[in-house]
Amino acid sequence: MQSKLEAKRTGARGFKRKRYWIPSVVLIFIIGFVGMGAQFTPKITVFLLKSFIEIANQDRNSKDRIISEGVTRVANVPYADEGRNDSTLDIYHPSETSEPLPVVLWVHGGGWVLGDKADIADYAVQLAKQGYVVVSMNYALAPDTTYPTPVIQTNQVLTYVKNHVSEYQGDPDNIFLAGNSAGAQIASQTAAVVTNPSLAKLMNITPSVQPEELRGVLLFCGPYNLSTVAETGFPLIRTFLWSYTGVKTFEDYPRLNEMSTVLQVNEAYPPAFITSGNDDPLTSQSIELAQVLKRLDVDTETLFFSNSSEKLGHDYQFDLKSDAGQQAIRSAVRFMQQYSR
Repeated sequence: MQSKLEAKRTGARGFKRKRYWIPSVVLIFIIGFVGMGAQFTPKITVFLLKSFIEIANQDRNSKDRIISEGVTRVANVPYADEGRNDSTLDIYHPSETSEPLPVVLWVHGGGWVLGDKADIADYAVQLAKQGYVVVSMNYALAPDTTYPTPVIQTNQVLTYVKNHVSEYQGDPDNIFLAGNSAGAQIASQTAAVVTNPSLAKLMNITPSVQPEELRGVLLFCGPYNLSTVAETGFPLIRTFLWSYTGVKTFEDYPRLNEMSTVLQVNEAYPPAFITSGNDDPLTSQSIELAQVLKRLDVDTETLFFSNSSEKLGHDYQFDLKSDAGQQAIRSAVRFMQQYSR
């Protein structure tokens, strides 16, 4: 009788061990499969990253969070291709104004593979409260769509701004290009297209605005020298640029120089406000761009917090509850006030 009971207990323990052993093997198999697949395509890593971020942001995606007294939002406006290929934008403007206002065209970040125009909604509301019409654009994301599509799309938004922003009290002759992270790279390169005829010809793009209509650029925490950006150690930067260029060893991509703003700016580049946190791996890229522009005698204002004891990471500026975030938005507004018509 006792031997039967012991056998039963032994069998039960064996079943329990098997019950936990099987999922462990399956998990190891999945991890191995994902790891092997990620060596051949960036899509697996990007898919997992998007899934994780979508789960983390479920509570943050409430529409109510961007409602603010005195600011009107017009959402999901098509700017090209009837809105296909992520060609839509949101417009934030003061609900009441008696004169045309400067326009801020913002390109969101996300490593060229993530992000949405709604990500900067709170920041756009704050700028609108300061008397600006903010146009926040979507663009086609990598790896499904690669370079140079986002730059072309940004130029298309400039066409929309020229033709329609006056309907929202915006001044089409008073435009600032802005962006954060990868969006800062796109914005900075688009400004180079507008002011550097050789780059525009190389990319076969006809700029939508004249250089004098682009009053300045506001660049937050971006990469601007793509030949050296991997040396910064920014997380997943190789996956991001593999996705965006379509080339795994992206340093070999033949168009990398035209993507590197530090190599494409000239004396006609618009005045620039450049900022990055003192604990952001990409800050060296911002410093390099600022140095290049200053050598060209382009009006350049910087904010790097090099003497601050507080560690300010990537996209620090969106924390508007922090002193650094408030300093950044005040500095950006002062910059635009200085260079507006």
